[in-house]
Amino acid sequence: MMMKKTMALMILLFLFEFSALGQGLTLGGGCSYKDYPGACEIVSILKTEESAHQAELGGGPGYEGYEVSFVFSPDEPMNLTVNWDELVFGREHLLQLCNSWYPGPRFLEKYNITEGAVFDCTLKLIATGTCSPIVFEFDGIDQCDYFESSEAEGDTSP
Repeated sequence: MMMKKTMALMILLFLFEFSALGQGLTLGGGCSYKDYPGACEIVSILKTEESAHQAELGGGPGYEGYEVSFVFSPDEPMNLTVNWDELVFGREHLLQLCNSWYPGPRFLEKYNITEGAVFDCTLKLIATGTCSPIVFEFDGIDQCDYFESSEAEGDTSP
């Protein structure tokens, strides 16, 4: 009898998790962010040992990448706590693809990412939930565009 109850509970938990994932929720709750529009300036583009090594990783993109660093400047003054202020300002951030790959040379070319380039972007600071606490979205750059990986594998379809 106890085993049947345990099994029923496990099935219900699985169904709840499956349903929640299908609705874009996480078990820790949905995420919400407070948006701060601004500008992101590319300050360096470097091929490092780590970024180049991604070409050799199984399941990786199949090309050498670049560490692209940028700084954020808000359009309007932001009233942040000291902790957020230290995480956002006075430091460089890394532009990576959605899955944490480093962008490759063709991605940089496609989106005109060069040192000194400035892009409109939005800083998103977590307000609720258990998602990434800081996210940057760049206008005009699709960070989930994996075309270069497909080309590295020999797939040239659009």
